[in-house]
Amino acid sequence: MHKKNIQKSHKPSLYKLFSLVMNKILYFFRQHITYQVVLILSLISFATSYYGFISLVSDGEWFTKILFFAVVGVIQLALVYSISQLYLREFFSRYLLRASLLLMTYLLSLFISVLFSFNFYYKIFSASEFAQRNVTLQLEEVKNGLEDAQSSFNSVYLSLKKLSDYSMSQSIEESTYGGTCDETKIPTPGPRSALREAESKLFQSHLSAVDELKMKVLTETTIIKKMLVDFNPKTDDIEKLEEKVNSKITNINRIFRGGEISLLPKILAKHNGASRMSMESLGRTISCPDSEISLKINTISENLNSLTPIKKVIFFDSNNQQQLIERTINVLLAIIPFTNTHVVALDKVSTPTDVTQSDIKAIGLGFLVDFFIFFFTILAKEPYRAKFFAEESIRQYLRLDVRRVLKMFVFESHFSYHLIIPNQRKNDKLEEILTRFKLDKMLSLVGNNIKYDELLFLHQSKLKNFDKLTFKVYKLNKDKYDTLLIEIDELRNA
Repeated sequence: MHKKNIQKSHKPSLYKLFSLVMNKILYFFRQHITYQVVLILSLISFATSYYGFISLVSDGEWFTKILFFAVVGVIQLALVYSISQLYLREFFSRYLLRASLLLMTYLLSLFISVLFSFNFYYKIFSASEFAQRNVTLQLEEVKNGLEDAQSSFNSVYLSLKKLSDYSMSQSIEESTYGGTCDETKIPTPGPRSALREAESKLFQSHLSAVDELKMKVLTETTIIKKMLVDFNPKTDDIEKLEEKVNSKITNINRIFRGGEISLLPKILAKHNGASRMSMESLGRTISCPDSEISLKINTISENLNSLTPIKKVIFFDSNNQQQLIERTINVLLAIIPFTNTHVVALDKVSTPTDVTQSDIKAIGLGFLVDFFIFFFTILAKEPYRAKFFAEESIRQYLRLDVRRVLKMFVFESHFSYHLIIPNQRKNDKLEEILTRFKLDKMLSLVGNNIKYDELLFLHQSKLKNFDKLTFKVYKLNKDKYDTLLIEIDELRNA
């Protein structure tokens, strides 16, 4: 029974087996895979970021290309170096400032890298689709604006025709029966008959001018509709298309504020409402109220007022690097919490600033590459204590009781420690500590055979029992010494 229990106790537990396997896998990754993967991913990130940077300029000068190559190289090195040197435990130790600076450096270089990498991924996966949707959307808006204008012109034309026809019929009635302006007046050639006839001719003349404008708007609407059908983002020059459309819009807006459109309301106002109570005809002032004419003129005025200028278009051009950068910023804002930017499907895009799901995928690829750099760099890193010391080395320092032995001889300054050792004091542990410090490159000799009187007052007060001796003064690496003490304490308490 006893033997059986002993044999069982020697069998490794499932947890130990799992730990052993995981350690083997991690060791294999660290030795054979992680550094190569980090190198490959860094080259990919560098190449895509460099593409984004170099696409900002068009001079093609070699100096510019070399300069941008160096800039992107520094950014990529900053990204890899900062994460390789960052230990999360430093946020909970005396190295909070150092850890914070490394984290800020990493995040800044990550942001710049992703920002310019987006240009590359976006052009491959999303730019042409969004350009097509963007151009189509704005052309639709122009087309709708033109159709509204065409509808207004049709209404103006019909109202003017009715006004002209009505005036003509009133002119005939006035000359035949009289009483169209004043029920008491009999049909005689005179100012009222002349007024009705003149109004009919006036409205008829403007009718032909409005008909001409209506045909111009119809022609422009037909052209815009054809552009919508023929547009191909892969073959069309977006810049030239934008210039052509804006030229059409300029012509249309010129029609909207042209002579006929600006003159017609002023002319009609003289024949509308209260103005008909005092009108000139054949050199006489007469009164000719007519609610029917006033109603038709008001309808015409409302339609003319609805002719608002059409806004010029700004098409998204996937070959325009400035627009790509602006687009990138919009997408980055969309993935930041608490912003009002909405992510929509491509066919649901309603404004040029909408962010699509394809945009998120494109920028996600940039993040993914840099995330894997982060992941494999962390995986390749040794444990925190291996930053300066191996665990076995810390055990040796623990045996030497470093803190107690050096307590009297260590002096703290702003950026380093000073270790002041009496030459005449022989201590095996002290000598072994100094030897190990030198091997770990923690010490640099500042002065030898320094007399007590030559020391600073702060040093003298602590070393007053050694006032007859001479001293060796060392500069002690502050980061390494603090880390050593922390690791010794942790190992002691483990």
